[in-house]
Amino acid sequence: MVFTFTTPAKLTMKKENLSSQIDGEKTIFGISENYEAGSIRVYYNGVRQIVGVTFSELNTTQIQLNFTPATGEFLAVEYIPL
Repeated sequence: MVFTFTTPAKLTMKKENLSSQIDGEKTIFGISENYEAGSIRVYYNGVRQIVGVTFSELNTTQIQLNFTPATGEFLAVEYIPL
């Protein structure tokens, strides 16, 4: 099964590297600006994570991973800013 995510031409996904927030203990990570709820994509070491399974949206500026990433790992997000 193939899933696609499309946005209107006027909307642009913003990318953000959250790797500097990883300390080997925290599971909650902040996004630098508000994003449209439900638009966030989370990538851990290049692998897209699944909302409700491996991460949750706490609000429109924070996500919570269901695991603790190790220091030195890669965490990035893409989202539609408000």
